[in-house]
Amino acid sequence: MKKLIYILNQYSNKEGSHFYHILHLLEEMAKNEVDIKLIIEKATDIPNFDIPNIEVMAQKQNGFRRPIELFLILKRLNQRGYKKTFIRISQNGAIPAIVVSKLYGGEVYYWQSGTTHETEKEKAFDFKRFLKSELPFNIVKRFTNYFVTGPESMVEYYENIVEVKKEKLICLYNDIDISRFSIINDEDKMQLKKELNMPIDKKVILFVKRMSKIKGILFYSPFIIEQNQQLLREKNYVCYYLGDGSEREELEKQIKEKKLEDIVKIVGNKPNKEIQKFYQVSDMFINPTLEEGFPRVLIEAMASGLPTVTTNAGGTADIIGELQSTFMVDIDSREGFAIKLKELIDNKEMQQKISAENISQVKKFSTENVAQMYIREIFRND
Repeated sequence: MKKLIYILNQYSNKEGSHFYHILHLLEEMAKNEVDIKLIIEKATDIPNFDIPNIEVMAQKQNGFRRPIELFLILKRLNQRGYKKTFIRISQNGAIPAIVVSKLYGGEVYYWQSGTTHETEKEKAFDFKRFLKSELPFNIVKRFTNYFVTGPESMVEYYENIVEVKKEKLICLYNDIDISRFSIINDEDKMQLKKELNMPIDKKVILFVKRMSKIKGILFYSPFIIEQNQQLLREKNYVCYYLGDGSEREELEKQIKEKKLEDIVKIVGNKPNKEIQKFYQVSDMFINPTLEEGFPRVLIEAMASGLPTVTTNAGGTADIIGELQSTFMVDIDSREGFAIKLKELIDNKEMQQKISAENISQVKKFSTENVAQMYIREIFRND
């Protein structure tokens, strides 16, 4: 059986982030004869797996003791034949893994995807940020065996902008559990709206995003809603904003000042294990964002059959199909976004065509397909 260590930086049952998706991917890999040791750096809950060849190991130490604890865990596993370690995002997890691989042999795969590096380079030097973020990342970038990112355009970005050596780069996709993000019939949709305390007579436009400056939440909203407020009211739409962050309070303030509370509902974070319910009751999805890597929210919306208006941030263009791409605008054009939103609201036939395309297109990113992709790449030399 193939052996893999997977390091996840945090997990909680109430977690609103996309780490919840990782569990299903690991299950699918385990079904394909991969023996997995899942190490969670910060765990408030322990995930349960029905598959015997996944063992969860939650770290107990904090502060400077945590990387020492991780080093010792990885050393023991290395001596038991676990020579491949995959780390998602966590530099603190990657550095002990790199040290173990250099001392005792093995391979380290480090995953990251995002277009924040250009912005970071433009910032004035800050010694604290350098020690906490820049130095660890440069260590990881230099010494990891493989630097994993995706989709395809992000590989080019990390080679040309982040200056990762080409021979280290591997493209792997984010995955989506298509069975979880499935379309439901009108009767079930109505019942689910009641469960979520949503008006059953309204059509829903969904937004799911961390409400931060780097994502551009206040750049796009409430502008794109304000520009279409009359149409939204005429067509009986309401916009649900899911997420939290530093810009949420200001967004709520502006929504109130502009008297948009009847068509914009900000509901905060929801556990990712329940997020599919909001997609299933929605009719359309919007993804206005300045920064992305491989946006999971986009493939969640696609799997749910939602026609979408999106910006071209990060690897978005690699993910969507030809028809959906006609409703993709440049990240700097909030005016263009507002116009495309109006066009899609006004065109029911186009909504149906894009919905069908998205359902077909997203199969490429199914958990089953992506699990095979991971196994091929990680164990290609075995």
